[in-house]
Amino acid sequence: MKRNLILVITLTVALLAVLSHNAMAQSKLSLSAEGINFYEENDNNIQVSTIININKKSLTIGGLASSNIPSVELGWNILSNVDYSLYDGLQAGNFMNIREWKSTQFTINLLGVGAYSNNKKVGISAAIGIRANNYRLGSNTTFVKQDGMLMPASISDLYGDKHVKKSKFNIASIHIPLEVQFGNPRKFAFSVGGYFDMVMNSHTKIKFYGGSKEKIHSFPTNFIQAGATMRLTFYHFSVFCSYQPTPLFKTGCGPKTQQWTVGIGF
Repeated sequence: MKRNLILVITLTVALLAVLSHNAMAQSKLSLSAEGINFYEENDNNIQVSTIININKKSLTIGGLASSNIPSVELGWNILSNVDYSLYDGLQAGNFMNIREWKSTQFTINLLGVGAYSNNKKVGISAAIGIRANNYRLGSNTTFVKQDGMLMPASISDLYGDKHVKKSKFNIASIHIPLEVQFGNPRKFAFSVGGYFDMVMNSHTKIKFYGGSKEKIHSFPTNFIQAGATMRLTFYHFSVFCSYQPTPLFKTGCGPKTQQWTVGIGF
């Protein structure tokens, strides 16, 4: 699994570089502390860099110098147009009525690719990273799997008199964004683009007062979560809004959802 994942990431980065650079054969290659650079005579360039730098004394984490996509993003999730028609007659209620300001999205982009003009007024950026979406549920609500279907459940019915501190539903994914940038991110830039996430894990997490925890893994989520993003960047600090029309759960296995996320990146 790990070898296949490394191979997929490597091939994806290579493909993005080729697609965004139609004259690679005429480019000059250089290797520096910032990453791998391909330069052309027409002053366009591609740069591949990671946010992790290793030397003999220390391990440091820095920005994706070549990409307008931030190294770190923090957002807040809002679910819209939630359709519970699958649960007609089951008295399930609005169990996906999450607490928005406690439902967060956290992203770390580990590898970035950028292709842009010499003055950096127009460019295209891509990255590969990891993303965690957290959905804060009601204090007495969790999910269970029943015949392959997502079902709400009462925590007090499952665990008795334990006092609940928080209940969450988490989705962990490999994140691949692609954005077109207009302007200079060192001053001001506007970006539009999209992303797709490959879900690696999903689970509920109930934390009780006293420190004990309970988890249930592998819910019927869609493997691909895709959406569109709009971003404003000021001196490498950005604010973004993304819309994800793809449902969180497989057809016939959970409520249909759409998701909005607003957040910041740096």
